[in-house]
Amino acid sequence: MTTSRQLFSLQEFDLALDRIDIEKAEAETELGSGGGAVAVETALESEKQTLEEVRALHREQTTDAESQRQRSTDLDRQLYDGEVTDPQVLESLQQEANNVRNILQDRDTKLMELSLKAEESRNRCAELEARIAEINTAWETRSAQLNKIVKELAPQREEVRAKRGVLAKTLESVVVEKYEILRKAKKGTAVAKVERGLCQACRMSLPTQQHQKVKSGRETVHCSSCGRILCQGG
Repeated sequence: MTTSRQLFSLQEFDLALDRIDIEKAEAETELGSGGGAVAVETALESEKQTLEEVRALHREQTTDAESQRQRSTDLDRQLYDGEVTDPQVLESLQQEANNVRNILQDRDTKLMELSLKAEESRNRCAELEARIAEINTAWETRSAQLNKIVKELAPQREEVRAKRGVLAKTLESVVVEKYEILRKAKKGTAVAKVERGLCQACRMSLPTQQHQKVKSGRETVHCSSCGRILCQGG
C-alpha cells in the first residue's frame, strides 16, 4: 500500500526537480540577456547619430557664415574705398551690409549653440562607452558564474531524478498517476502536511474525524477544503 508519507517524499523530490529547473531556466535567461549591454549599446548608437547630425549642421552653418563674412568684407570695401559716391547706392550698400552683419551674428550664435550641443553629445557618448566597458567587464565574471551554475545543475538534477525514480518504483502506479494529476492541478503541491490540526497548504482546520484518519495513516485522506492529499506532520 502506498502511504501519504511516501507520496510526500516523492513530492519532495519533485519540488527539488522544480527548483533545479527554475534555477537553470533563470540562469539561461540571464545568459541570453548578454548582461544588459544591448540597451546601452543602442543608446550609444542613437547618441552617435545625434552627434553626427549636429556636426553636419555645424559644417553647414560654418560654410554659410564664411560666405556671409566674405560678403560683409566686400560690402565694407565698397562702402569705404571711395569708389562709390552715389548717395542712393551708398544707402543701399549700407542697408545690405547691416543685413549681412545681422545674419552673420545669427550664424555665429547658432554655431556656438551647435558647438555646445556637440560637446554635450560627445560627453554622453564617452559616458555610454564607459558604461558598456563596465557592463562587459562585470559580465565576464557573471557569465562565468552562470555557466558554472548551469553545468553543476545537470548532475544535481540527474541525482535527484534517479532517487525519485527508485522511490516511484516502490509505489503503486495508479496512486502515483493520481498524485501527478493532482500535483499539476495544485501548482506543484499535491500532498500537504497536517500540523496542529491544520492543513499546511490551505491553512484550514480539519474536522476531528478527518484528522484522526490522517493520523492513523491507514487510508488516503484528502483535505475537505483544498483537495490535497494529507500527511501527518511531525
